Amino acid sequence: MNLDLDDSLMKKIGVDEKEALELLAIALYKYKGIHGSMAGKLIGKTEFEFHALLSERGETVNYDVDDLVDDIKNNDL
Repeated sequence: MNLDLDDSLMKKIGVDEKEALELLAIALYKYKGIHGSMAGKLIGKTEFEFHALLSERGETVNYDVDDLVDDIKNNDL
């Protein structure tokens, strides 16, 4: 999938391509419930790096028992 964002629009809202992609990953994480690992992959980061990005932006990390079980099953811990 390719997203084509108009340069003049991006300049007007004050974000570059990297930040737009980060904002998309955060929105998908918050509003569509994708896992942090998937959101991280969207922006070329690990799950923990993505969680750090959330923290930098003042967003909360959604991590519950199911996420812990998934991480254990996938040997992510």
